Amino acid sequence: MRKKISKKGLIDLNKKFGGSVINESNLDFAVDSANMEKNIYKSNAKFLRDVVGGHPFLDGNKRTTIETISRRFSEEQIKCDKKKMTRGIVNIAKKGTIDLNKIEKRLRKWCSK
Repeated sequence: MRKKISKKGLIDLNKKFGGSVINESNLDFAVDSANMEKNIYKSNAKFLRDVVGGHPFLDGNKRTTIETISRRFSEEQIKCDKKKMTRGIVNIAKKGTIDLNKIEKRLRKWCSK
């Protein structure tokens, strides 16, 4: 069974990037939404959309997302091109992409078994 995203773990990770929680309900939603999904790509797509779009942290939302997604894929033996993923997530943030299917397709493009 896949390890669930831990809210405390996210907060601790985000602190390393100089951030702090500014919207706890957005963080709760992002964690719960991702943890309910069985498919790792869909789960990470939801997490990406909800953290990058919802900005639960004062700073480091994209960096926290990239690190979390990278770790989760690694646990599933899925390798990611971190440079492509980083550029892609910045692009998603700039464009305000919220379509889960588009985000999932991009994750599949950047990461595979």
